[in-house]
Amino acid sequence: MITATPAPTTAASLAPGPTQTVPPEREVVFGIEPGYPSRFTHDLTITFNGGKGQDFVNGIDLRVTKSTGEVITEKMQPIKGDNVIIKNAQGENRVEITVSLITGGSYKIKDEIVKVP
Repeated sequence: MITATPAPTTAASLAPGPTQTVPPEREVVFGIEPGYPSRFTHDLTITFNGGKGQDFVNGIDLRVTKSTGEVITEKMQPIKGDNVIIKNAQGENRVEITVSLITGGSYKIKDEIVKVP
């Protein structure tokens, strides 16, 4: 008889890690707004605001670890104004943003704690 052993799971971490800097002239900007559009539902909005390197962005990966331990992963479009709204994010949330460039390479440009009232 063969018994399956479950793979070990690692708890989602709320501790930010190191970030990387994109090459010069490839910089992009994100807006992170706690409590927007609604403080009543404890929303967290992440918006792509463009930048010098917006035409070089191939993909944007977003990972939010809520204070509850729930992990949400989303893909964003490299279109100025594209956003993702994370609902019920009250407390401290870890926000990680990784961009991929058409010239090659992926860069984790944000890894920070955002407190949502």
